[in-house]
Amino acid sequence: MNTRFAVATHILAYLAHSKGQPVSSEVLASSAGTHPVVVRRLMGNLRDAGLVQSQRGAGGGTILARPAAEISLLDVFRAAQEGEPDLFSVNSTNPNENCDLGRVMQETLEGVLGNAIAAMRASLAAVSVEQVMQELAARRPNHCPKAFE
Repeated sequence: MNTRFAVATHILAYLAHSKGQPVSSEVLASSAGTHPVVVRRLMGNLRDAGLVQSQRGAGGGTILARPAAEISLLDVFRAAQEGEPDLFSVNSTNPNENCDLGRVMQETLEGVLGNAIAAMRASLAAVSVEQVMQELAARRPNHCPKAFE
């Protein structure tokens, strides 16, 4: 799995903390420790999922499209994975249908991992960005940059 989910969660937590003040992709990238282009690409996914809104012009940036308490980590996961194969999918590898193993691999993985996938999705659905913010507040060191305080 790549880091898009973690970076997307970081972006949304930062936006929740900014309390409706637009935040630039440069600021978000600096906080997440990644390049602004990565943030802008993820913002497109988050915007398409209805999680963020962009404001153009002077003082523009990105804000949450709805309250943090109404955004689940499953929403974030789905948005971050948009356009990518499902986490446990082998369909994108085009298994050989003439091979006894290749023909049944996806069905086998779904049977073996089905409960784990369902549990992961249920767990992510049960946690909101607001709850992540509460966890961050409990763990945040006193020396955080002023921009995030």
